[in-house]
Amino acid sequence: MNPAPSSSSTAPPNLYGLDRAALAAWVARLGAPGFHGDQIHAWLYARDTVDPAAWTDLPVELRHRIAAEARIERGSIVERTTARDRTVKYRIELADRRSVECVYMEQSGRITLCVSSQVGCALGCDFCLTGKMGLARHLDPGEIVGQVALIRADRALVGPRLNIVFMGMGEPLHNYDGVLAAFRLLTDPQGFGLSRRRITVSTAGLAPQIERLGGEERPPRLAVSLNAATDAVRDRIMPINRRYPLERLLAACRAFAQSTGERLTFEYVLLEGVNDGERELRELASIVRGLPAKVNLIPFNPVPGWLDYRPPSRERVIEIRDRLLARHVPVSVRFSRGAEARAACGQLALLEEPGGVER
Repeated sequence: MNPAPSSSSTAPPNLYGLDRAALAAWVARLGAPGFHGDQIHAWLYARDTVDPAAWTDLPVELRHRIAAEARIERGSIVERTTARDRTVKYRIELADRRSVECVYMEQSGRITLCVSSQVGCALGCDFCLTGKMGLARHLDPGEIVGQVALIRADRALVGPRLNIVFMGMGEPLHNYDGVLAAFRLLTDPQGFGLSRRRITVSTAGLAPQIERLGGEERPPRLAVSLNAATDAVRDRIMPINRRYPLERLLAACRAFAQSTGERLTFEYVLLEGVNDGERELRELASIVRGLPAKVNLIPFNPVPGWLDYRPPSRERVIEIRDRLLARHVPVSVRFSRGAEARAACGQLALLEEPGGVER
């Protein structure tokens, strides 16, 4: 699985997405003191001001040079789709005219942004609409944190109490360097200022990258999209399992838990007649009892005409939850929000419907 390139970078450079050290190095190349990099960093990420003319604590001449010799591009909102539950799906157009989708969710006063890490996805999970796109390219750090900045401004969100989940388009750990650079920008106290414990990275099971993540000094939270408790089923619905089968994946999860001391989450999309049988539940309970982990049950979100699966009935979902609880498995149910806007788990994609109409 070879990494796809991010968007091509031509002169002038794009400052949005650079951290403090990189900004200091860039202004130094202009012959200016490096501390101006910290000032630019604060304007871009803490004050959400992208016009150099407004950076009033920088010398006027330097502001003119920045405007002439650099770009500041983070994408732009081109479409909003609002669901009845007030979930909002955003379509964001990038500098190369490609687009990604991301989601704003609010429930009981808790605000969560679901952001994308790639244009499309290479993993091809059979129940996920994004996988039908294939992979166009990785997002760079500025394009990732730009989603947060654009929604924050659009919703007039104030303060650091946002929750960020890397569960949008793409496999975050396939774009490891871009995602971790974005994570560091989001958690920089002089920038977005978010707590690392409010940021979750979800993976379909890239075992070596899970182990690498566990070695980070300040890692984000980890969610593993498990979705099956046997190799036979997981091979069928998640091709990545053929490369990193359950034994290898669970060893990586154990290594992550041991190195970080933190509990992880197993996401389990319920597919009627596929992974919701009694044998699967027994195996799932066995897996979770061997790890400091909890299970998040997610009833499948149908996409008529695209994905040939159905969710179990609501009664069956509750029964599954109760059976796992009876086996002493920490478990919760996430009934996804925004489904009628195609903003729910597994529904993000930019594809053409039959007849050539893009959705």
